[in-house]
Amino acid sequence: MKILKADQIRSWDQYTIEHEPIASIELMERAATKCFEWLDNNGWFVQSFAIFCGKGNNGGDGLAIARMLANRGCKVSVYILEFGHKGTDDFQTNLARLHQFPAVDIHFIQEESNFHILSQETVIIDALFGSGLTRPLEGFTARLVDHINSSGCSVIAIDVPSGMSVDLSSML
Repeated sequence: MKILKADQIRSWDQYTIEHEPIASIELMERAATKCFEWLDNNGWFVQSFAIFCGKGNNGGDGLAIARMLANRGCKVSVYILEFGHKGTDDFQTNLARLHQFPAVDIHFIQEESNFHILSQETVIIDALFGSGLTRPLEGFTARLVDHINSSGCSVIAIDVPSGMSVDLSSML
């Protein structure tokens, strides 16, 4: 597998949007569909899912995947990292779409008391931060990633695991 640097990923996304042409929300839907298909092809539909989302486009991917899993009949809980800002336009679009699925539990994580204990049968999808993260995780956010990584659950990352830098080839 080839891992591209953050600027390469952005360039490929922009190239695709300009030359297909495709809107960024449709590109996000395509990426989420590929992740959903990967989950299906690798037998991950037997468990419940906890999807942790930031408010950027990686989180938007997670919300789209949550919607697809719920549509398939899977048990899905979504945990959104809340810092008081609105989120990207594509994140907001996918959040509105997800609200049409009342069976999906949506939680906002504002402090450590909002961390939930997860059953080890739960599959976690890490959609907090993607390839665009350029600084080390710290404070509350670092503790959330530690909580996820120490949960004993299987963790599937969208793009890259939160805290990993594709530019530095190390954990931030």
